[in-house]
Amino acid sequence: MVLTLMIIMRKLYKFQDYVTNGHLDAITRILTFMSLIMGTAYLTELFMAWYSGSEYELFTFMKNRVTGDYKIAYWIMLTCNGMIPQLFWFKAIRKNITIVFFMSLSINVGMWFERYVIVVTSLSKDFLPATWATYQPTVTEVAVFVGTIGMFVMGVLMFFRMVPTIAISEVKGVLKETSTLKSFTDEN
Repeated sequence: MVLTLMIIMRKLYKFQDYVTNGHLDAITRILTFMSLIMGTAYLTELFMAWYSGSEYELFTFMKNRVTGDYKIAYWIMLTCNGMIPQLFWFKAIRKNITIVFFMSLSINVGMWFERYVIVVTSLSKDFLPATWATYQPTVTEVAVFVGTIGMFVMGVLMFFRMVPTIAISEVKGVLKETSTLKSFTDEN
């Protein structure tokens, strides 16, 4: 989300001098590392379910998530969080801001699906099989979700309106007046 917001803010407020390509490159490198951790965690969950030999663990992970009713959500989560960020290994991709922006959006989608997979698959099949059901969101739930996105965007925009987006100490180094004054004092 930070990367997505930084790219949007950089473009809207013309912060290219303050939020440089180097900053975005650093964020993409961190995302590469974090996606390796996420992918390892997902594979560890599957391995532990298999290695435990517990039929309940196997059902929860293999039959319910990987190949069951929620397989689409699980594979979207795995692809967006574990595989797509691995493309940041390539410098050409890290340098293309448009590709980085769309990849950051896909990571956000993957993080939402991670929460969906955790909550919905856990609640849809509990210890009493008589209560098992496949979850389908209602129109009200979708509207509430879209509303929360709107509230978040409004909150972010209000924050950027009221609070300085960039610290004044960061701005001093790139201002022309400061650099001119500094070179003038260095000469004398």
